[in-house]
Amino acid sequence: MKEKINALLNKFDEKNFKTAQVFINTISDMGLKEEIQLDGIVYFAFKCNLLTKEEIEQNFSHSVETVDILLKLDAINYSQQVKEAENLRKMFFAITKDVRIIMIKIAFIIADLHDLEDNSEDELKSIAHSIFALYAPLAARLGLSNYKTILEDTAFMLQNPQEHEQVQKQVDERYHERQPIVNRLKSLVEECLSSLDIKGRVYGRKKHIYSIYKKLKDHSWDDIYDLVAVRAIVGSVSDCYALLGRIHTKVEPLQKRFKDYIAIPKSNGYQSLHTTVIFEGVPVEIQIRTEDMHKYAEYGVAAHWLYKEKKNKQDELDSRLAWLRQMMENDNSSIDELASSLGQDIYEGEIFVQTPKGKVIYLPRDATPIDFAYAIHSEVGNKCVGAKVNNKMKPTTSILHNGDVVEIITNPNSKGPSRDWLKIVKTNEARNKINTFFKKNMKEENIKMGKTMLENAIKEKGYSVSKLLTKKNLTEILDYYNFTEENELFANIGTGAIPAKVLANKLASSYQKQIKNEISTEQNTAGITISAPTEKQVNVIGLNNVLIKFAGCCHPMYGDDIIGFVSTGRGVIIHRSICPNTLCFDLDRLQQAVWKPLEQKTTKKKK
Repeated sequence: MKEKINALLNKFDEKNFKTAQVFINTISDMGLKEEIQLDGIVYFAFKCNLLTKEEIEQNFSHSVETVDILLKLDAINYSQQVKEAENLRKMFFAITKDVRIIMIKIAFIIADLHDLEDNSEDELKSIAHSIFALYAPLAARLGLSNYKTILEDTAFMLQNPQEHEQVQKQVDERYHERQPIVNRLKSLVEECLSSLDIKGRVYGRKKHIYSIYKKLKDHSWDDIYDLVAVRAIVGSVSDCYALLGRIHTKVEPLQKRFKDYIAIPKSNGYQSLHTTVIFEGVPVEIQIRTEDMHKYAEYGVAAHWLYKEKKNKQDELDSRLAWLRQMMENDNSSIDELASSLGQDIYEGEIFVQTPKGKVIYLPRDATPIDFAYAIHSEVGNKCVGAKVNNKMKPTTSILHNGDVVEIITNPNSKGPSRDWLKIVKTNEARNKINTFFKKNMKEENIKMGKTMLENAIKEKGYSVSKLLTKKNLTEILDYYNFTEENELFANIGTGAIPAKVLANKLASSYQKQIKNEISTEQNTAGITISAPTEKQVNVIGLNNVLIKFAGCCHPMYGDDIIGFVSTGRGVIIHRSICPNTLCFDLDRLQQAVWKPLEQKTTKKKK
């Protein structure tokens, strides 16, 4: 395997060789085997035109599937939402099938960041956008915190170089000031280890730049307690708690700054003890974890993958990664929804709540009993009619908090979820399942509602429904959205997939073009000259020599039924008769109006 990798590396020019070398180093640090490294190098060689598809199939048959999936990921284009959503779903399928493929992609993103000299400013911003929207959230979800840090800091530098430089400078200055304090605190922690006869290692670390930048939006520099930290790596969980207790006898812990992620791990599997202490008058964070916890914190799912195949029973991490499959279930997901799903509650925090039997459910902050119900099962959510939180009845819209024990009250005769729940729920899992319910069980209602919504939107714009919803216009709309029948269109309007107002605008625009074309045809046939409506073409019954203007709300055109409104100081404003605004006018100020006959051209015959 090593020989094949070296043989391929020798084919690269100097620039691409460096990129390939960074990739190998990164994928090796992730703990993945040489066969995965080879898959990545084969893919890179193909991209550099050093290998053909035929050569890959003949000489690297085990890499064919991985290369195909990686090439599909490369096809993601943020300017084409439909195509991107499709490719993202394929990517999620790749993750659930073999998470190592995503790790290859992340490793190549990191490798590419080492050589950005030839990229334009727009290209750099595009790279930063893709990192923030996709790759950094993916790294975080997979527990690859070390690489998430690298990606975010680099993307921040590409997107806001001046702000990055300012934050970097402040961090370096403060770290330099606190470094002697941190060194003395390290010595104190080492003394605690020695006194407990615990083997371990202690070192200091700086908080990464982008994380500080985000905190500075709501906090001052003095409020950031984990700007610098001391980290202790020990042998066992009992050693973690023993060391924590000894440290708290030596230095004063800061209230409300202790987090036990060992007892209650983060949803991505991260475990550690975090405590902030006041040492020599300065707040410093101390992190305590075992070697296995540290390996997982740095390399996430990669560390998990190394031992996963040895176990027959699916563990808790596997179930937590099930969110990836849920994205595939929603075929109507837009790129914004998918990107939002990826980034959801990575930075905004999370809570844990329990079932009465003690099962822990992870949810984003501000989640509701409805989110909890759908996290249990689709039918539990669909039949949810109430909730008990800590043995007290609570509204299903109430906010859940850490440690709450939640019991969902269901009714088998319930008609299902309310559409208002879509505005309340915080998880995409709940939102997707609610939408799925309406699509499957409420089709007829959606069709009726969609038709009503579209007709109301047309009337609000001041148009006649019969004039806009013609067979010709509907056929064009169906072709535009790739629907085969009208009910599909109305059902999508009813579910909110297609905004009724947007469609009404499109129909109105088509109608106006049709009217203009008809008038133009009549002009050519009858020799009549007219462009846009003018005040000379309108006769306001009972009024002579008055200023006439046309309303901007309903845009009356020649041939429409019209009515005049006698304004104050602006003359008579001409509206369509069906314009909804006329309902608000004083009836005494409305005046009957009609169009004058069109003038015909007169041409002199040549003698």
